[in-house]
Amino acid sequence: DRSFKRYKLIGPLIRPTFATLALAAVQTQIYARRFRTLGLAAERIHVVDTMKWDGAQITDRIEGAEQLAVEMGIDRDRPLIVAGSTGPGEEQMLIECCPEDAQLLLAPRKPERFEQVAQLAPQMVRRTRTATGRGSESSRLFLLDTIGELREAYSLADVVIVGRSFLGLYGSDVMEPIALGKPTLIGPLHSDFADVVEALCNGGGLQVTDRPGQVVAELLADRTRASQMAEAGRQVIRDRQGATQRHANLLLSLLSRKTTLRKKAVA
Repeated sequence: DRSFKRYKLIGPLIRPTFATLALAAVQTQIYARRFRTLGLAAERIHVVDTMKWDGAQITDRIEGAEQLAVEMGIDRDRPLIVAGSTGPGEEQMLIECCPEDAQLLLAPRKPERFEQVAQLAPQMVRRTRTATGRGSESSRLFLLDTIGELREAYSLADVVIVGRSFLGLYGSDVMEPIALGKPTLIGPLHSDFADVVEALCNGGGLQVTDRPGQVVAELLADRTRASQMAEAGRQVIRDRQGATQRHANLLLSLLSRKTTLRKKAVA
């Protein structure tokens, strides 16, 4: 949406460029209208959905997850909330609002913020200090200050909160925790992922809220609802997969047309 507004400002300059495209494979009718507005002929625009659905791997087990829990001292008999891809201000908010009888693991989006988040609670267990040892099992707060272990953390969660969506940013990808079978919620500011969020919400597999603490408490108290929400989200992913093949088919058809035209030109 933001890029489209900028392109429109230079419409007369950019329209000839868009008009030369052989085809555009787009996610939704909204994107299709934008391409038409910018000068591409309607017959060259194909709505094929997003390949992000195909990248979501539906599975119940992630190798290394239990090792992560042991090394960090996460108590597998107590509920665990994982807040992934969090942004500035969200960690403090979640520490204050999430149920005190649950464990909370924070995974900031940007590595340069790890130290800042660690200062929010001196008792917070840091992953970088448990990789060669073991955290305290009496801890409630955990910090995933590493890269590449968020999927393992998600697989340990009872509830997942997807960040950069509460305090002025544009959201983060929700597909990964949902594909892992986790009841997932996101804040109201998620415009970069609006299409995916809308589809998952319509299918009952995701909840948008500005009161994450309350929703987490409700999901932890009602495991049936949490399980139904998780499975509904997985079903939406299954139903929407296939965009990668549709993209491939379009590219193959384009190559075929070009090959035919070359043969005719030679003849």
